[in-house]
Amino acid sequence: MKKPTLSSLKKKLWKLFSEYVRRKDADEGGTERCFTCGRLYHWRGELQCGHAIGGRHNAVLFDPDICRPQCRSCNIFLRGNYQVFITRLIKENGLEWWEKKLEDSKKVVKYTRSDLEELIELYKAKLEKLDAKG
Repeated sequence: MKKPTLSSLKKKLWKLFSEYVRRKDADEGGTERCFTCGRLYHWRGELQCGHAIGGRHNAVLFDPDICRPQCRSCNIFLRGNYQVFITRLIKENGLEWWEKKLEDSKKVVKYTRSDLEELIELYKAKLEKLDAKG
């Protein structure tokens, strides 16, 4: 049997990771606030997984510390609404934390097949835990 490509594993991981970010703090009905504008949306279809640091490179793509649920307007039309996003993260975690995240975002990260497979299993388990909760 042919092994999945790294690209297909990355896509599978993204689907699980994005769902987890959008669902982890949703209420019982699936409603969650956009991190940047504060409006309520359902996690499925109405929210996206926004990143506080732009770019879809490996150093930031699957970092749950800098990813939050965002509405389409903030994530796409306001291009991440970074002023609000970053300000809120700094208030939550401190400036030193943010500076370290920025530094880490410049590193080259290469995922192996086993890295991606481990992360897939991790986020599957996290989603199963959310399913069991509610």
